[in-house]
Amino acid sequence: MARRKFNLKIKKEDYYRERQKKWIWVFPKIDKKVTAKHIVDLDVFCKIIFPHSIKKQEVSKAIIEVLVEVKRPMYLKELSRKVLDKVKVSAQTLSDTYKAMLKSGLLEKKYRNEPTQLSKQFSNRLKEIAQYWENYLEAKGVTSS
Repeated sequence: MARRKFNLKIKKEDYYRERQKKWIWVFPKIDKKVTAKHIVDLDVFCKIIFPHSIKKQEVSKAIIEVLVEVKRPMYLKELSRKVLDKVKVSAQTLSDTYKAMLKSGLLEKKYRNEPTQLSKQFSNRLKEIAQYWENYLEAKGVTSS
């Protein structure tokens, strides 16, 4: 049987643009082993938020700790200086983690050139998602085991 060769060429710029979109999202892993014991510290929370990257777990923890310590919104430049003092990572890892936290709603800022702060709405959003899921399963007659 003859094999066909497919000429699938993707422009390098398009490939990395699409890949970058995937890189900067938070992928929470709702794992029974981790969440059954309840989340007791920031390390466990960051492991749930960034299950695929130990470096991003460290950076996210440092970002949260810095914002809690200063108790005020901060610009990225100032935030990155303080975070890089705590954790030795590349500027790209810091940027990716920051963007992921911003897009997921963990961090917020009103306008593009405004300072960043921890989101007070994040937990409310998660509760709404959980409530929707419970209602959906109940409406479809799916029972929990």
